[in-house]
Amino acid sequence: MHTYTLAVADGVLFVCIPDTADLASAIMRETATAYGAGIELEIARGLVLTDEVRPGDEVVWQEGPSGELVDDSGTLYRYAVRRTH
Repeated sequence: MHTYTLAVADGVLFVCIPDTADLASAIMRETATAYGAGIELEIARGLVLTDEVRPGDEVVWQEGPSGELVDDSGTLYRYAVRRTH
């Protein structure tokens, strides 16, 4: 199972990348084109991208106008969840 890292600021999804990717570079690239340097990001790691929430899943992000969840192959998902099982 691939897991992903999200970076969110002010209710806007800036980064959705595989946990193994270079987070610092992705943040630098995205914040330089959006808000600029110095924004405070909330980072969530180890998330599963899915279209179906299972019992016990904690929904960390839901796709919408403030950010879409796209995996590294370009597939769009509805939810990023912390899955404990």
